Amino acid sequence: MRTLVQSFSALGRALRDERRRRKLSQGELAELAGVTQATVSNAERGTRPLSIDTLLRLLAGLKLELVIQNREPGEPDARWRTGD
Repeated sequence: MRTLVQSFSALGRALRDERRRRKLSQGELAELAGVTQATVSNAERGTRPLSIDTLLRLLAGLKLELVIQNREPGEPDARWRTGD
């Protein structure tokens, strides 16, 4: 699965979708990631920024990785947005 995330809400949806795909509750993911269930809920709502530490913990709990790469020439310019 490769997902381009350009907003906090899109990040939250991607985390929620993957958690559900793995059939985990928010509480189960929280335990795997070493965070609270409220943190998972807030992350999935995407209403505010996550710390990089929290993001990496959630990704590890879901067995996902963060990939940072250069954009290919000709790809649309996607600027970070705080909302959709």
